[in-house]
Parts: sequence; structure tokens; C-alpha cells
Amino acid sequence: MTQRNSAFRRYLAAVVALGLLTSLVGAAPALAKTKRKPTTKSQCLRSGWKRYGFKNQGQCVSYVNAHTKKATTTTARTATTTAGSPAAKGTVKLGTIGTSLNSTTGLRTTDETRKIALAWADQVNAAGGINGYKVQVIFKDGRADTARTLQGIRELNEAGVLAVVGQGVAQNISGSTEYIGKNNVPILGGTPYTPEFDYHPMYFPVSSAYYAGVYGQVAAARDVGAKSFLNAFCTEVAGCAQSVPVTKEAAAREGLKFSSQGASAVAADYTAICLSAKQDGVDFFQSNGLNFANVIRDCSRQNYHPTYAQGGAANQSVIDAAKGENVAGNLYEFGAFYNGPEVARYRKAIATTDLNVNGAQETQTAIHAWLGFEMAGAVLKRMTAVNPTRQDFLNALYTIKGETLDGQNQPVDYTVQKPGTGLHAGNDCWTEHIVKDGKLYHMDKSGQTVSKLTFICGTGHKYTTG
Repeated sequence: MTQRNSAFRRYLAAVVALGLLTSLVGAAPALAKTKRKPTTKSQCLRSGWKRYGFKNQGQCVSYVNAHTKKATTTTARTATTTAGSPAAKGTVKLGTIGTSLNSTTGLRTTDETRKIALAWADQVNAAGGINGYKVQVIFKDGRADTARTLQGIRELNEAGVLAVVGQGVAQNISGSTEYIGKNNVPILGGTPYTPEFDYHPMYFPVSSAYYAGVYGQVAAARDVGAKSFLNAFCTEVAGCAQSVPVTKEAAAREGLKFSSQGASAVAADYTAICLSAKQDGVDFFQSNGLNFANVIRDCSRQNYHPTYAQGGAANQSVIDAAKGENVAGNLYEFGAFYNGPEVARYRKAIATTDLNVNGAQETQTAIHAWLGFEMAGAVLKRMTAVNPTRQDFLNALYTIKGETLDGQNQPVDYTVQKPGTGLHAGNDCWTEHIVKDGKLYHMDKSGQTVSKLTFICGTGHKYTTG
């Protein structure tokens, strides 16, 4: 029994040894690949191939050839990927300033400028940035006050922003214009309701320039067949009264009878202005800054039913206030009601905010901010500096020509605004709209609704720098 056990142990040891030997022999090529790897053909010469466990010199050389080719291909693929993608650069600072208070009523606003600015930045950064740049938005609140607006712009300048983008303080920004000029702070887009967008070297209009946007009020009246135009403007905000000479010139050029009358934006009753317009035969009532719902109410009581327009507004609140009256008008850019493919990025961004929920609709302020930041993105695509200065931003800005922001905007040309030209970028187009069957649509020069974003151009105005 002992002899049998001893014999069995000797047999088992032999089997284990044979298995181990077989494993080592079979593992030799694997070891060559994982532990001891030749990297050049010279390492395979003479008897060098033996050190790596190959059967012969040819097997060693074949291994080197195969792995050298693989490494070269991987390197080339990496180089191609790197060349096709912008190198990572610094984080750029863009400033914006809005207002949490309404400039005429003093009531709180929905803070559209800030919300859209941050939504744009989030969308850009989530996609990896623009041209290698990540973006940081710095927001200031002007609180519908000229002094606070100036302070906000000063703080943005001191924070090192490349530009003030998509601002929502057109009613108060004129008080900052001297500071803006002295410090070369670009004001890129935003609410365009101030004449500086027609002449000041540091104001860059993205949507319509001021003159074109106001001229479009009369053009819309023309396109719906009106013959007599009334500019009923608010007396609290300078921008309202500034529209009067522009609309007067436009009416003369377009062959419409013209009249204008001021009233308070918060008046309890507009009966007097309604009676005056009715007696003068006004068939297009342009409400610039007045309480639109009260205008409709008081004019209807006098059995007066012109076509109405609400300056700078075209959303569901306008339709609701109109109570079935005829409504048409113009905007400096696409309307909040528009949902064409050109504005898909905007719709995606605004869906991340609380500005368009529960049946509520954003105002044009949100769109002004959006287009300003979209143009800033177009400028960043033209920049190369890793940590750009404001002058780098301005240099790139002066190369913008024919930029439509993928169809969201009329073509923009800032090359004419480059210092020394004496010219100013005059975005001489606007959009028009009309209410049909209780819904807003953009319209063309014939007064017909259009499904595609359509710009109407041509004021005859010459834009020069001041």
C-alpha cells in the first residue's frame, strides 16, 4: 500500500511538472508581449530574439513591425483629433446688466436679462465652450436707475469683462455713455431703444438699429394699408419721446398722415387721446409705452376701432389686452411667438428657465439678451489668444460681416464701424407681425403672414459715428 502511494505521488509530480513546463512554453509569446517587449528591430538581431522568448529572429521582427505600426496609427489618430478640435484656452468674462424693476411702474420684473444670459452660458459650457473658451457671465442690476446703471457698468469694467452683452437697461444707459466711451467698453446688443446704437462707436447693434426699429412702426402701418399714423408716447421715459421725430420722418417718406401725442404710462384713463385720434381719422394707433389694456378699453368705449400696435411687444399679453381688436406692428428682431428652426437654440435655452411656463410668455427683453450673447459667441469663434484682452475682442468684433447667427438675425456688418471709417453699423431691417385668428404671425411687406422669419429693410437713413 505504501509502495502504491509512493508511486502515485511520483506520477502526480511528473504530471504537474509536465503541465507547468507546457504552460511556460505556451506562455513564452505572451510574456514577450506583456513583460519583455522588443521595441526596435535591432533588438532581434543575432540571438537577441531569444531574450524575448521568440522561436526565431523573424518572429521577433514581425512582432516589432506589427506593434510599431499600431503605435504610429494611434499617434496619427490622436494628432488628427487634436488638430480638428480647438485647443483649450482660458475662461472669458462677459458682463451684462439688467433691471429688477420696471422703469415706468417701479414694479418688479421677471429678470429676463440675467436668466437668459446664464442660460446661454450654461448651454455653451455644457457643449465644451466656444473655440476652446469657457465663458463666465457677470451680472449687475441697474434697478431702473441711471446712477445704479452707471455704477453697474463701472463695476463690470473693473471686473475685466470683454464686453457688456445683451443689456436690458436702454431706458437708463445713456447716462453711462461718457464713461463707456472713455473706457472703450463695448455695448454689444441688448435692448436697442436708445439712439446711441445709431452713432456711438462703442454701441454695437445686434437686432435693428434704433432708427430702423422705430421706422418699422410706420412701415408696418403702411403694410396693413393704413393711411393715418398716430404715435401715442409715454412721457416718463425719454426713449418714448425720442421716437416722435423718427416716426414723423418715416410717415413723410411713406406717404402717411402723421400725428403724435404724449400721455402718462400709468394714466387711469385715455379717453381724451382716443377721441382726438378718432376725430383726426387715425386708422393706426401706435402705443409706445402706454398702458395698452387701458388704451383699448377707453377707445372701444368711444366706438373707435383702429389697428393697434404696442411698441416693443408682441406676445399673448398683447392679444389678451386687445380684446379682439385689430393688432399689427413691428419688432427689432424675431418675436417671442416665433418658433421656427432658426431659433431652436433659443428655445432650448429658455426651456431651462421659468420665463416660458404655465402659459406665460417671455418678452422681447429675453430675445434682446439672447441675440447679444449669440453675437458674442460669433466673436469668440474668431479669436485666438489664450487669455484675450478687450482689445482682442474688439479686433475680432470689427471682422464681423454678414453674420446672421444661423438665420436668427438680419446680416450684421461691424467692419464699417472700425475706427477711422466715420461710419456706424446700421442694421437697417426689422420684422413685422399681425394677429390672425387670435394668434401672432410674422408678416411680409404685403401684409400677408409668413411661416419663415422675414426681415423688411430700407429706411434711407445714413448711419455715421458721432
